[in-house]
Amino acid sequence: MIGYALTVLGILGATLVPVYIALYLVTNLRAIPTRYLAAAGAGLVFWFFFDTLGNAAQLDVNQSFTGGSSHVGVVIAFVAGISVLGLFDHFAVPRPTEDVKASASANGSNSKTLFLIPLGVAVVMGIHGFAEGWDFGSAAAVVSGNTLTEAFGGLSPLVSYPIHKFLEASIIAIVYLAFVVRGNTTAKWHLPVLGLLFGLTPVIGASIGYYVSQDTTFFYAFGVTAALYSALRLVEAIQPQFKIGNGNPSYLGGKIFVALVIGFFLLYGAAMLH
Repeated sequence: MIGYALTVLGILGATLVPVYIALYLVTNLRAIPTRYLAAAGAGLVFWFFFDTLGNAAQLDVNQSFTGGSSHVGVVIAFVAGISVLGLFDHFAVPRPTEDVKASASANGSNSKTLFLIPLGVAVVMGIHGFAEGWDFGSAAAVVSGNTLTEAFGGLSPLVSYPIHKFLEASIIAIVYLAFVVRGNTTAKWHLPVLGLLFGLTPVIGASIGYYVSQDTTFFYAFGVTAALYSALRLVEAIQPQFKIGNGNPSYLGGKIFVALVIGFFLLYGAAMLH
């Protein structure tokens, strides 16, 4: 068994240090055009989706229609994640009107609400980190050794974890760079808040998981949805004409999120018949 203090402090250092390095490093890559950073972010997002969906047991698709309440639960968690992101996006990007269009075209966008785009990504993605921390805490409480290496499952996973966190935080940083930094709506408190919302969840999860064992599939199902939303926004930022204030970012609206969920579950439903 690893001590509680070492467990919590270990995950704290292994998470927050790489997270803040990524946030401050990536957001200062101002010489690189937005579209190339957005494309790199999209690549990171696709793997994040694949990796996290696996931790979410692929929403129990292999259970077909026999998974019972647990299966229904992970599906509800997934829909809840999309809904939360849709809510963030609703307040981040106002519905376009003729006056708003004219003002944005003439003066550019100075809307401080655009910070809600990376904020939503950090919050929802952070829930998957909560699950990772919980799993780590539960492992640390029962492992036979007394070092963090045993709790992580070996030296390679121990090395991989901070790299993993650095790259995940890079997704948030790229979204922030594209929609906030390049829109000249930054504030000194933005990056500290993004880092805490994303980086503290594994610490909280580990502090609880050390004493309470729990199925974390539902948290992964919720958090994986950050990949879908990030992909929507990053693909927008890849466009050569993308510039905050020239009709960008586009207003998505609730119907887009509903259509996204419908499209996802149409093929998901077909897969359940396999």
